[in-house]
Amino acid sequence: MDALEQRRALIKYFKLSHEVGLNTLMGGNASIRIGSRVLITPTNAPKAELTEEDLVEIDLEGNATSSSKRPSSEWRMHVAIYKSTIYGAVFHAHPPNVLAIMNAGISLDESFSELKSYAHGVAVVPYIEPGTQELADRVAEAMAGGADLVMLEKHGAVAAAASIQEAFNKMEVLEMVAYVTLSTTNARKAI
Repeated sequence: MDALEQRRALIKYFKLSHEVGLNTLMGGNASIRIGSRVLITPTNAPKAELTEEDLVEIDLEGNATSSSKRPSSEWRMHVAIYKSTIYGAVFHAHPPNVLAIMNAGISLDESFSELKSYAHGVAVVPYIEPGTQELADRVAEAMAGGADLVMLEKHGAVAAAASIQEAFNKMEVLEMVAYVTLSTTNARKAI
């Protein structure tokens, strides 16, 4: 996939995250790594209006190398993941069912075949203020340790993969498993 196709895919799947309910209009962020550069979604930009030109290019230190827009406030997390893993894409969302099970203290049922098929491991990071280096370091540490999905307490989730399509799919699978876990827990309580 060439650079333009990667930009288009990043915008396509980031917009789709709002359409399918993984993110609010202004929430979440996504990026792809191209060599020593990172293309990341801008901060405070409504997904419905984003174009390929809105993406911000940063280096692996977080310095913007293009665009008049500012990178997502979570750029530290993306850069930390790229520095500590071989992944080519990072997707951060605020999936409601993932947030619901974490808030209710329910453990994710990781036995689902779809989760096992697409993900290598799920880690949980306790609440740390968004956008901080501390959060970036904890998520990168979990991913360097083998997880490619990280649930962030009272915040959301992060998926990493070779491509943005794969990272998005992992996020959807995580949200689906969280939904089924929550529904099953509620059904058992009702019996």
